[in-house]
Amino acid sequence: MMTGGSRCSICLRHTLFALVFIVGCGICFATNIVTYTLCERNTGIPDKLSMTLNRISNVGGKTRISVDLICSNTPFTIYKTEWINCDSVYSPLEPFSLTADGKEVIGKKTEWHIAIDFPFRDTFDDKDALLLFTDRGVVRCLTTPTANLKEQIDILNDGYKQQLDLTERSSRNAWTVLGIVVGVVLVLGMGVFLLIRRDVRRRRKEVEDLSMMLAEKMNMDRDQKLKIDRLYGSRFDTLNMLCNEYFEKSASDKLKLTLFNEVEKHILALRDDKSVAELEDIVNACLDDILVRVREQIPSLSQNDLRFLTYLYAGFSPRAVCVFSNIKIKNFYNRRSRLKERILATDAPDREYFVSKM
Repeated sequence: MMTGGSRCSICLRHTLFALVFIVGCGICFATNIVTYTLCERNTGIPDKLSMTLNRISNVGGKTRISVDLICSNTPFTIYKTEWINCDSVYSPLEPFSLTADGKEVIGKKTEWHIAIDFPFRDTFDDKDALLLFTDRGVVRCLTTPTANLKEQIDILNDGYKQQLDLTERSSRNAWTVLGIVVGVVLVLGMGVFLLIRRDVRRRRKEVEDLSMMLAEKMNMDRDQKLKIDRLYGSRFDTLNMLCNEYFEKSASDKLKLTLFNEVEKHILALRDDKSVAELEDIVNACLDDILVRVREQIPSLSQNDLRFLTYLYAGFSPRAVCVFSNIKIKNFYNRRSRLKERILATDAPDREYFVSKM
């Protein structure tokens, strides 16, 4: 049969309620005392269940162990209690059990002041401990001040070692991260350097290629200028010669006949194969081998067609081309139109260019 008494105290301006349980199985002089204290009401209190030693004493032929069980927002049930004393295990003189339901502890911080009577012992050891077997697990509390002090020292030492290990790990991690960062920066820097160097080399190569192309272009322009000078120089030589003939024979009645004969002689000279071949070379030099490409891309053209194109590409007037080709002016336009249509009807890649120069 369990009997109880009550005590009353105040903690943090709250009313402290006490409930005293006297647990007995026919032994009237052994009592287990439980006092309940409300310390704080707060829905945000973290869950916690811990026990600390209050005192241990020998009174009335029994050993009484008083502990404080701190409960935060944690309902619990104590099924039994044991005391380990000098490697022996003792049960309370009266069976002890305790239940703290939800309405007593949910959203609250409470202290349960428990005094439990065990058989009398006059010998104690630093390893002595009180064990509470609960639905939350076994709660253990050392029963000598020396043992508690040693345990606190051990806890502090363990905490210091853990903090030291954490600091060392953090330091190592920091150095590792620093090394990784430095490595990444070096790799990126090397990559950027290689990219810049490759870009510089590429640009230098482009500049060199452009310089070479410019030099080649200048040489080509120089050669083309010489060939153009040659083309027009020959035409001016003919004009100079005719002017000289006109000047020397201006007083003669035979001037017209003489000039006609000279003009006819030069026209006939431009009709022969040698003159046409020279004119073709000059046209190819000035127009990027246009006649060579015409021969390659349109092999169906006749020799007369190629000669006609040579006079056109050389820039002669329609009348001059008529004289060189021995055709009438109306036939010139018909022939040029048909030749354009024939060229455009082929699959020559440069057909548009060929026609544009006619």
